[in-house]
Amino acid sequence: MEKVEVKTTEKRPLEVVARLLEAAYRRALEYGRLVGRVSRYSKVEVSEESLIEVEVEPEVYYGEGSESIHRVGEYLVAVEPKTGRLVLLRIVAIERRDELAVIGLEPPLSGYELKPEPSGLLTTTKIKARALTEMDPEGGEPVPATIGLEPQSPVVDPKPEILERLLGLKSEKGPVLGSLATPSGLVKGGSITVRLPYRALLQHVLIVGTTGSGKTTLLKNMVASMYSEWANNTPLVIAIDMNQDFVQLPLRPSRRPSDVVARVAYANVEPPSALVVVTPVPSRVIEVAYETLGAGRATPLEIASYIARLYYEDSLEPLVGSSLRGLTCTIRSGRSVMCSIQAPWGPLVFVPYTVNTLTLDSDKVSSLMPGLTEPARALLERIRRGFRRRTGSQLYPPLQAVLGALHAYGEGVDSDNRVGVFEATREVVVPRVISRGISDESLMRSVKLEAFNRTLEDLIVECLEVIELASPHRETFRALYRRVQALLDTEIVDVALTIGEPIGRIIFPQEPQWEDIIGEAERLRAPVVLDLKWPMDKGLGGLEGPRMAAYRMLQALIEWKHWQWSRRVLGRSVVVLIDEAHQFFPQERGAREEQEASRQIASMISRIARLGRARGVGLVFSTHSPRDLHDIIIQLANTKIILRTEPQHIEKLDVPNEVKSVLPRLPDRLMAVVSHVYRGGYIFAQTTTPLTAHYDITYQLFGQE
Repeated sequence: MEKVEVKTTEKRPLEVVARLLEAAYRRALEYGRLVGRVSRYSKVEVSEESLIEVEVEPEVYYGEGSESIHRVGEYLVAVEPKTGRLVLLRIVAIERRDELAVIGLEPPLSGYELKPEPSGLLTTTKIKARALTEMDPEGGEPVPATIGLEPQSPVVDPKPEILERLLGLKSEKGPVLGSLATPSGLVKGGSITVRLPYRALLQHVLIVGTTGSGKTTLLKNMVASMYSEWANNTPLVIAIDMNQDFVQLPLRPSRRPSDVVARVAYANVEPPSALVVVTPVPSRVIEVAYETLGAGRATPLEIASYIARLYYEDSLEPLVGSSLRGLTCTIRSGRSVMCSIQAPWGPLVFVPYTVNTLTLDSDKVSSLMPGLTEPARALLERIRRGFRRRTGSQLYPPLQAVLGALHAYGEGVDSDNRVGVFEATREVVVPRVISRGISDESLMRSVKLEAFNRTLEDLIVECLEVIELASPHRETFRALYRRVQALLDTEIVDVALTIGEPIGRIIFPQEPQWEDIIGEAERLRAPVVLDLKWPMDKGLGGLEGPRMAAYRMLQALIEWKHWQWSRRVLGRSVVVLIDEAHQFFPQERGAREEQEASRQIASMISRIARLGRARGVGLVFSTHSPRDLHDIIIQLANTKIILRTEPQHIEKLDVPNEVKSVLPRLPDRLMAVVSHVYRGGYIFAQTTTPLTAHYDITYQLFGQE
């Protein structure tokens, strides 16, 4: 950069200023095309609220390549003469006047022909812009603009690389959001790629947009870009999927997008080449496997193989158009069942998921039952702790035994009357054990639980005696009974299987370990999808099951990452995508019990978010309805990506007023990204159409990608 020396003893300051301005104008040509100068006729003030006025001459305004000074939201750069620093400006207003008409010098116009007078438009254009950042062009990071700008400072339409530096877009790796844009179109013809740094993902993100605005397309494009640039610092993605949108990730779209954003920002992006699918398996699906394979004769791996084949036929075969070829199921680490499938795109690992509470402490079990009152929580803890003390076991009782004991206590059954206990609880407990060909009485009194070497009736009696000693208030045990019953009704908690003949034994499948799941996903370089739609399609009604599965998954994931941290294991970071987040973290509404449940869920996600940030787990929430989303989520998200949004939802979002005003009118896939990682506080970006398969009724009806 050319330096101009200024001596304090200089006798002719005019010459000094002249040399500074001349040097600034020469340097400005290195950074872009000269378009104007800071106004001579208005006060120049650099502050948070003030605007800089820039004068643009007619030959520039009407000249070739003047698009960047025709739109609000575009960027200009001023060169400060004294220091040579570059100051980034964002256009907020463009003022045009017919000066001849204003001063009364226009020739008279015919009242009949109304011919225009073009000479009145050959006047100076006034652009008002806000100073955003400044930097030394020779090196260094951009910082907030605080330097005073001189009148007549040269202003340029910056080169793309200068604009990238001033916005802080080149410093870090991260998923591609698209190309830099304004609310009305691309900046620099779409040549500037916008990424969201990985550190922003670990500080949590909220994506908001009305239905059809492009939320899911953006998420899938982000995932594809991350896996196309796989490196040591690339986070592994886990998607909580309510609609099977992310199961389609490895599939290619029917045609590759060809727009400029796809060609430039996503030039080398391809769908992931592998996938790990984790899905809760309702007990009703396992019962079908029992009927098909033969009660008591099928092994757990044979049952898992049947379920994996059923999942492929239901969810993937209609998409890929080919039947299942290779399938192998194994048990990892003695607990995690994994089925390897050779899919048309490459490896697919299917993990059937059930929750086993026999080793979970009571706080973790209670968190799966939001809305549980404190007295009921205390009673659950007392039952489980008392059971372990009485039986000398290291395991807690299965929830079937807790439910049966609560039912028996409610019926007023004397704990010494074993026949009475059996009669009072059999109809409650037996339907929750998957069995065929074993009588109710044999199941309760003769079939032993493998982990305890006792019968269900024995376990119920032990739990019942603890309850009787506690003598809880009627409302307390009733509240606990309702919640335990609802948890078992999800059909994925403490799934009890009878194995072996003629009498057999009862086993509880172990919960898969996230260490095994993440390890397999990392080995394959595959995203993980928690598919919650399939169990609902199999007849599991309501949202309680999917919600509970998501809560437990987040809980177990954080536990594993904390375990890694405690042993100073530097594992790969993880980003969890939660689509339809308002379904899992609703606003506090409804009856008192529902509000209490919402508060407990908010407390849980707040703990997970705070711990996750320190342990390498980022959360990305996506919703079309921020009004229905709990306020804590909006507070936790340091970055907000907002696509077209209805006005009533915008007020919930803390975004600049100039951004709010355009959000309801944004076209599809154009977003405002409000984040501290961008030096201007926010930017606009345009993503492309789906880079992976994305089947939607809109596309089928109108042929859109």
